[in-house]
Amino acid sequence: MSKPRCQLTTKDFSILQELLEKDTRHDDAFLRLLRQKLSSATVVFQEDIDPQVATINSRVEFTVDGVADRRTLVYGGVNVFSERTLPVTTLRGLALLGLPSGESITVERSDGREEFIRLDWVSSQPEAVIRKRMQFAMMPGATEEAPSSVVAFSPRSKPSAARMAATPPGPDDDDPGPRAA
Repeated sequence: MSKPRCQLTTKDFSILQELLEKDTRHDDAFLRLLRQKLSSATVVFQEDIDPQVATINSRVEFTVDGVADRRTLVYGGVNVFSERTLPVTTLRGLALLGLPSGESITVERSDGREEFIRLDWVSSQPEAVIRKRMQFAMMPGATEEAPSSVVAFSPRSKPSAARMAATPPGPDDDDPGPRAA
C-alpha cells in the first residue's frame, strides 16, 4: 500500500479515531488503512485546510483503476445515497479522505487485490465555503447577503427574496414572482 501525503482537519481526525475505537465490523484491510491515516496524517484546523484536500462532505472527482467517478464523501447515516455519496467507512472513501488533488493511493482490498485510486479534483469543500463566507463578511461595506459565488444552497434552503428578485425570468417563465410585488 502506497503512503501519499494526508492532511486531516481536527474534526475528521477525531471521527477516524472514534471509528477505530468503536470498530467491530471492518476487515483487516480497512483497519490497516485507518491506522496508517491516523499515524501519518498532518492534522490542521478547519480554517487552515487546503481547499483541494478531500474532507468529509467534500464533493470529489476521482478514478479507481482508470474508471472515473464523482461523489460526496460522507461519514454515513440515513442520508447516504450510494450513487451520489461515498462513506468514509468504506475502503475507497477512507482512501480519498485527506488526499490532496492530484495524489494517488494504492490500497489492498480484503481479497488481496490492489486498487489504484487517484483524487482528480475537489469540486466543493465545506471548509473552503465557510472560509469564503467569513472573508466576505469581513470585507468593508459587506452586506448580510453573500455574493452568489459564495452561497451554497441545500435542497431544503431557499434563496432570499432579494436574490430571487435579481434573477431574471427564464424564457418559459411568465410568473413575475417577487419582482411584481
